[in-house]
Amino acid sequence: MFSFKQFSVQQEKSAMKVGTDGVLLGAWTPLINNPYNILDIGAGTGIISLMLAQRSFSEQIDAIEIEENAYEECVDNFENSPWADRLYC
Repeated sequence: MFSFKQFSVQQEKSAMKVGTDGVLLGAWTPLINNPYNILDIGAGTGIISLMLAQRSFSEQIDAIEIEENAYEECVDNFENSPWADRLYC
């Protein structure tokens, strides 16, 4: 498990673990236009979607993951987050 201040990410099943690149992308993505929807393709554990949910007021954040184990873990991570009502995998 990888823990942030407001959420944790399970990463035992996913081949793509939480790494510096995902954390930096989630932190550096500009949200100046206040997007209504966000799409995360190749979500893995869902780390980028979770970070964008934390940083924005987007109504809906959709994540796509085709690898079954990573998909299941992403869904679990979304359901266990404070933003479960606007995160969809």
